[in-house]
Amino acid sequence: MARRSMGSKWDSFGAHLDSAPGRLPVEVRRSIRARVDGSAMEDGSVDTSRGDTSQGDTSQGDTGQGDTALGATLPDELAAFVDLVAERSYRITEKNITTLSEAGHSDDEIFEAAIVAAYGAADRRYRAARRCWEGL
Repeated sequence: MARRSMGSKWDSFGAHLDSAPGRLPVEVRRSIRARVDGSAMEDGSVDTSRGDTSQGDTSQGDTGQGDTALGATLPDELAAFVDLVAERSYRITEKNITTLSEAGHSDDEIFEAAIVAAYGAADRRYRAARRCWEGL
């Protein structure tokens, strides 16, 4: 059996998070990841040229109704939560979770959103580090 590189394993893990069965629809998980890893484009589509030269700035600005990557719209409260997970996870409080619960999100959906957002943020940083190492 051929040995897979760490980068290949990392990408496989991300693909699994995107497509594995879960409480959140696949489109919503992909939208979350695109929002935090920087692959969401201005028009709401997703940059599919991921590779090692992908993504730069992740500032999305206030788009009002969350992100529309892949046609899935993130409700404002979920968009705010995934931004918080990606950029300032140390600031998450019980109030953030309660807000999501009161908006109708189950504990499983909140957990999935947090995991995908954390992976997306880590992926963005991983790819930035690789670009630096490789001098790109």
